[in-house]
Amino acid sequence: MGQLTKFKVEGKGTGMRIDAVAGKHTIAIDEPESFGGKDSAIDPLSTLLSSLIACENVMAQLIAQEMKFDLQGISFDVEGHLDVAGLMGDLSVKPYFQQVKVKAVIETSESQERIEELRKSVDLRCPVFRTMKDAGIPIENLWTKAEVTV
Repeated sequence: MGQLTKFKVEGKGTGMRIDAVAGKHTIAIDEPESFGGKDSAIDPLSTLLSSLIACENVMAQLIAQEMKFDLQGISFDVEGHLDVAGLMGDLSVKPYFQQVKVKAVIETSESQERIEELRKSVDLRCPVFRTMKDAGIPIENLWTKAEVTV
């Protein structure tokens, strides 16, 4: 096994909101009013989806360099589908995403085959993607080449 890197976040909760600190960075997370929060910040599940695409972006940048892949830009659209009955107490329903769909548009001169090669490597090595996939969450990851506009 390689060297372990520690990640640490501290936070203080006030009502549904938490103000978290990781090193010199802060992030606020809250729930919408419809869920008992004040809607003062992003919600926890959207934060998780944001972490997923942020991690995929980092891994795409690293792996593109390794592959000598012409990665000029990448845009993500991610959706998570959740049956809230599970988190509201219905133990017959899973309290996590039943489905996650990622769509990435890649700005590149590379072929769709090379884009697929990059995506597969990202899927294998992205810690957040693997955490979700290995937990059994169905996750669809579709990467396509950006259309060239003249």
